[in-house]
Amino acid sequence: MKQHIILFLFFFSLVLPLKALPTDSIWTVYKNGEFTTECQQRVNASGIVVSEVTDNLVFDFHHNPSHLFNWALKELGLQEKGNEVIIIHKSSTNDEKTGITHGLFDIVIQNVTTFKNVRVDAKVGKTRMNNGISKVTAEIQYSSFLLDKAFCVFTVIPQKNNEQIFITNVKIKFGWFFNLFITRKRYKSIVEWRVRKFTDNMHLESENRQKAKN
Repeated sequence: MKQHIILFLFFFSLVLPLKALPTDSIWTVYKNGEFTTECQQRVNASGIVVSEVTDNLVFDFHHNPSHLFNWALKELGLQEKGNEVIIIHKSSTNDEKTGITHGLFDIVIQNVTTFKNVRVDAKVGKTRMNNGISKVTAEIQYSSFLLDKAFCVFTVIPQKNNEQIFITNVKIKFGWFFNLFITRKRYKSIVEWRVRKFTDNMHLESENRQKAKN
């Protein structure tokens, strides 16, 4: 199986009200050892199209994770040059009973060390609320020394004229080793840009599908 390189640090949190929001922005805060990053973008696509895209995101995560690198995680792998930390995705299996996907990774810290066969378990699902807001949520259930916790949400908020607001919100608290290694400056070069790129990919996929339907 072809190896894919990706920092397994996506996936999306925060319950957000339906109100006017700033768009096309990204910010990160650090408090009590926890990083929170939020990226917002306005998207020209219908609710039906976006619902299909988020359904595909969840399905691929559970059943065909390698396919995610063709669209949702496009250009987030194969980043060996110029990245301090890379994670090589070796395999993934989904437990239908628990809903947990078990991932196996090699973690490479450039010019320092490599950790082999690190296990990461995550639970991903989608909910839709009565007000039309939908969310894809993911929570890391187990990650060895990589993370103390990671709980995230990709939120879709409907607007007028077939527009949506996408909000990717990521909360991460690193394990003991990475807490020492990943400074606030390193966080931006290791994680924050990937949050933006993931949101860009979801944006592009939605608008491309809308154009195809039109």
